[in-house]
Amino acid sequence: KKCSASRCYMCKNFLIESNTFSSCHTEQTFRHKQLLTCSTENVIYKIDCIIHNLSYIGYTTTSIKTRFSNNKSHLKTKNASCEIVKHLIELGHDIDFSSTRSYDESLSRCIKVTLIEKVDLDSASTTAEKEAKCETREGYWQTQLKTLHAGGRLLEMIDRM
Repeated sequence: KKCSASRCYMCKNFLIESNTFSSCHTEQTFRHKQLLTCSTENVIYKIDCIIHNLSYIGYTTTSIKTRFSNNKSHLKTKNASCEIVKHLIELGHDIDFSSTRSYDESLSRCIKVTLIEKVDLDSASTTAEKEAKCETREGYWQTQLKTLHAGGRLLEMIDRM
Protein backbone atom coordinates (compact mmCIF):
# COMPACT_ATOMS: atom_id res chain seq x y z
CA LYS A 1 0.00 0.00 0.00
CA LYS A 2 1.24 3.44 -0.82
CA CYS A 3 1.84 5.69 2.17
CA SER A 4 -0.13 8.85 2.80
CA ALA A 5 2.80 11.22 2.20
CA SER A 6 2.01 13.17 -0.94
CA ARG A 7 5.67 13.69 -1.81
CA CYS A 8 6.98 10.18 -1.13
CA TYR A 9 9.38 9.44 -4.01
CA MET A 10 9.22 5.70 -3.31
CA CYS A 11 5.44 5.40 -3.54
CA LYS A 12 5.11 7.90 -6.38
CA ASN A 13 7.72 6.34 -8.66
CA PHE A 14 8.66 2.80 -7.70
CA LEU A 15 6.27 0.96 -5.42
CA ILE A 16 3.68 -1.28 -7.06
CA GLU A 17 0.37 -1.27 -5.21
CA SER A 18 -1.59 -4.45 -5.77
CA ASN A 19 -3.34 -7.29 -3.93
CA THR A 20 -1.18 -9.77 -5.84
CA PHE A 21 2.33 -10.15 -7.20
CA SER A 22 3.82 -12.59 -9.66
CA SER A 23 6.99 -14.13 -10.94
CA CYS A 24 8.13 -12.89 -14.34
CA HIS A 25 9.92 -16.23 -14.68
CA THR A 26 6.87 -18.49 -14.21
CA GLU A 27 3.90 -16.07 -14.30
CA GLN A 28 2.63 -17.72 -11.09
CA THR A 29 0.61 -15.26 -9.00
CA PHE A 30 0.63 -14.87 -5.21
CA ARG A 31 -1.72 -12.91 -2.92
CA HIS A 32 -0.45 -10.43 -0.36
CA LYS A 33 -1.31 -11.51 3.17
CA GLN A 34 -0.25 -8.32 4.94
CA LEU A 35 -0.67 -4.59 4.53
CA LEU A 36 2.82 -3.20 3.81
CA THR A 37 4.03 0.33 3.14
CA CYS A 38 7.32 1.96 2.24
CA SER A 39 8.01 2.47 5.96
CA THR A 40 7.43 -1.15 7.03
CA GLU A 41 10.60 -2.68 8.45
CA ASN A 42 11.92 -6.25 8.15
CA VAL A 43 10.48 -6.90 4.71
CA ILE A 44 11.13 -9.20 1.80
CA TYR A 45 10.87 -7.33 -1.49
CA LYS A 46 11.07 -7.92 -5.21
CA ILE A 47 12.70 -5.53 -7.66
CA ASP A 48 11.71 -6.06 -11.28
CA CYS A 49 14.02 -4.86 -14.02
CA ILE A 50 11.46 -3.89 -16.63
CA ILE A 51 14.12 -3.63 -19.34
CA HIS A 52 15.50 -7.17 -18.94
CA ASN A 53 12.41 -8.90 -17.48
CA LEU A 54 14.31 -10.10 -14.41
CA SER A 55 13.19 -10.23 -10.79
CA TYR A 56 15.42 -9.77 -7.80
CA ILE A 57 14.49 -10.86 -4.29
CA GLY A 58 16.00 -9.15 -1.28
CA TYR A 59 15.34 -8.23 2.30
CA THR A 60 15.94 -5.27 4.53
CA THR A 61 15.78 -4.94 8.29
CA THR A 62 15.14 -1.23 7.79
CA SER A 63 12.33 0.09 5.60
CA ILE A 64 12.36 -0.32 1.82
CA LYS A 65 12.34 3.47 1.57
CA THR A 66 15.64 3.64 3.49
CA ARG A 67 17.13 0.70 1.60
CA PHE A 68 16.14 2.06 -1.79
CA SER A 69 17.45 5.53 -0.91
CA ASN A 70 20.83 3.92 -0.24
CA ASN A 71 20.65 2.07 -3.57
CA LYS A 72 19.88 5.34 -5.40
CA SER A 73 22.80 7.08 -3.73
CA HIS A 74 25.16 4.26 -4.68
CA LEU A 75 23.89 4.26 -8.26
CA LYS A 76 24.44 7.99 -8.58
CA THR A 77 28.06 7.65 -7.38
CA LYS A 78 28.55 4.45 -9.42
CA ASN A 79 29.34 2.54 -6.24
CA ALA A 80 28.39 -1.03 -7.18
CA SER A 81 27.77 -1.94 -3.54
CA CYS A 82 24.96 -4.39 -4.30
CA GLU A 83 23.84 -6.43 -7.24
CA ILE A 84 20.92 -4.24 -8.34
CA VAL A 85 23.19 -1.20 -8.54
CA LYS A 86 25.82 -3.29 -10.31
CA HIS A 87 23.18 -4.48 -12.80
CA LEU A 88 22.01 -0.92 -13.53
CA ILE A 89 25.57 0.37 -14.01
CA GLU A 90 26.99 -2.52 -16.04
CA LEU A 91 24.07 -2.94 -18.40
CA GLY A 92 23.88 0.75 -19.25
CA HIS A 93 20.33 1.59 -18.23
CA ASP A 94 19.38 5.05 -19.48
CA ILE A 95 19.23 7.05 -16.26
CA ASP A 96 19.18 10.85 -16.14
CA PHE A 97 21.05 12.26 -13.13
CA SER A 98 20.48 15.94 -14.02
CA SER A 99 17.92 16.50 -11.23
CA THR A 100 16.21 14.49 -8.51
CA ARG A 101 12.97 14.47 -10.45
CA SER A 102 14.66 13.37 -13.69
CA TYR A 103 16.59 10.72 -11.78
CA ASP A 104 13.45 9.25 -10.18
CA GLU A 105 11.46 9.37 -13.42
CA SER A 106 14.17 7.76 -15.54
CA LEU A 107 14.97 5.09 -12.94
CA SER A 108 11.26 4.30 -12.57
CA ARG A 109 11.18 3.43 -16.28
CA CYS A 110 13.77 0.72 -15.52
CA ILE A 111 12.68 -0.81 -12.23
CA LYS A 112 9.65 -1.32 -10.00
CA VAL A 113 9.46 -2.55 -6.40
CA THR A 114 6.95 -4.92 -4.82
CA LEU A 115 6.80 -5.58 -1.10
CA ILE A 116 6.21 -9.28 -0.51
CA GLU A 117 6.00 -9.81 3.23
CA LYS A 118 6.89 -8.46 6.64
CA VAL A 119 8.98 -11.03 8.45
CA ASP A 120 7.47 -11.94 11.81
CA LEU A 121 10.13 -11.22 14.42
CA ASP A 122 10.19 -11.29 18.19
CA SER A 123 10.65 -7.75 19.54
CA ALA A 124 13.62 -8.96 21.59
CA SER A 125 15.42 -10.41 18.54
CA THR A 126 19.05 -9.49 18.09
CA THR A 127 20.26 -8.07 14.78
CA ALA A 128 21.79 -11.43 13.91
CA GLU A 129 18.51 -13.22 14.67
CA LYS A 130 16.55 -10.72 12.57
CA GLU A 131 18.91 -11.16 9.63
CA ALA A 132 18.85 -14.96 9.90
CA LYS A 133 15.06 -15.08 9.86
CA CYS A 134 14.90 -12.57 6.98
CA GLU A 135 17.44 -14.63 5.02
CA THR A 136 15.32 -17.74 5.53
CA ARG A 137 12.19 -16.00 4.22
CA GLU A 138 14.19 -14.45 1.37
CA GLY A 139 15.31 -17.95 0.35
CA TYR A 140 11.73 -19.18 0.48
CA TRP A 141 10.57 -16.42 -1.89
CA GLN A 142 13.55 -16.92 -4.20
CA THR A 143 12.41 -20.52 -4.57
CA GLN A 144 8.72 -19.66 -4.96
CA LEU A 145 9.38 -16.98 -7.58
CA LYS A 146 12.01 -19.10 -9.37
CA THR A 147 14.78 -16.52 -9.19
CA LEU A 148 17.40 -19.24 -8.69
CA HIS A 149 19.48 -21.05 -11.31
CA ALA A 150 19.65 -24.84 -11.22
CA GLY A 151 23.01 -24.50 -9.48
CA GLY A 152 21.43 -22.51 -6.67
CA ARG A 153 22.78 -19.11 -7.68
CA LEU A 154 20.53 -16.14 -8.14
CA LEU A 155 19.81 -14.95 -11.66
CA GLU A 156 21.35 -11.62 -10.90
CA MET A 157 21.45 -10.69 -7.28
CA ILE A 158 20.72 -10.98 -3.65
CA ASP A 159 20.30 -7.47 -2.29
CA ARG A 160 20.51 -7.10 1.44
CA MET A 161 20.80 -4.44 4.10
